[in-house]
Amino acid sequence: MEIGAVDSLATNVVIPGSAQEPIEVYIDHVALRMAIVERAGARTIGSDWDVAGVYALLDPTASDGTWGVYVGKAPAGIRSRLSTHLSQKDHWSRAVLVRRDTRYGFHSAQVGWLEGRLYDLLDAASNARLHNIRRPVDETLPPHDRQMLESCVMPFVRVLRLLGHDASVASAKLEPTLPPPRVSSGSNKRLRRKIHGTVRDLLAAGLLEAQAKIVSTSPARPAEATVLPDGRIEYDGRLFASPSGAADYVTKGSENGWTFWAVDTDIGRVTLDSLRKRLVPPSPG
Repeated sequence: MEIGAVDSLATNVVIPGSAQEPIEVYIDHVALRMAIVERAGARTIGSDWDVAGVYALLDPTASDGTWGVYVGKAPAGIRSRLSTHLSQKDHWSRAVLVRRDTRYGFHSAQVGWLEGRLYDLLDAASNARLHNIRRPVDETLPPHDRQMLESCVMPFVRVLRLLGHDASVASAKLEPTLPPPRVSSGSNKRLRRKIHGTVRDLLAAGLLEAQAKIVSTSPARPAEATVLPDGRIEYDGRLFASPSGAADYVTKGSENGWTFWAVDTDIGRVTLDSLRKRLVPPSPG
């Protein structure tokens, strides 16, 4: 069965006759292969899954709409790793497996980075509750590999949606409460409500660091860009004068880049718009 439409994910889905066997999902344009496996049928997956990959163990959805999930990597093979979770983890009822549908597949650094990327995605999702004790970290991957792996994120999100697990990001989780803007001593003037400032202003104020990685807040349009010392945004080998220019390039549309891009901070993931609101407006002339 092939599913395809405008702004949709063209996907081939192979549905077996038995509910115990995995449903296979093929996304040809990114050479990705996924499997949806019921816990009761975890031992039925074939030896072709003895390859490196990542996976998510999904809990049943609770009455309040939330759902638990554990994200993992399997550099030595997904099939054997899933088998160990039958005895070690009893919370999950279904698993989503992800591998490359190519001759050489993923290597260990790629699955390590992708594990962390999916963790970040689900950590920001409003209804997901991660079972992972800590965030997986593997930053050894070069930038060109990271861009390739970003193409794996949207298919993962779409398959979760197909299973009834919405990975949408709530604004409250993306924008933790921030301290009020700083006001110079002795000033009792009310701050103007008009939002002002540029990326260079954020850098000058110490609210953003040069070479900081900024990430998309849209699960459907995953992306990672770099803030350059001069305030420009670098993405996909291109330079953009503003956050919105970079966001427009990612989405092929018109976006508010200040809310589209976010950066990880000590208090969580925060949009550039939230950082800009912390800038002290210039005094009226």
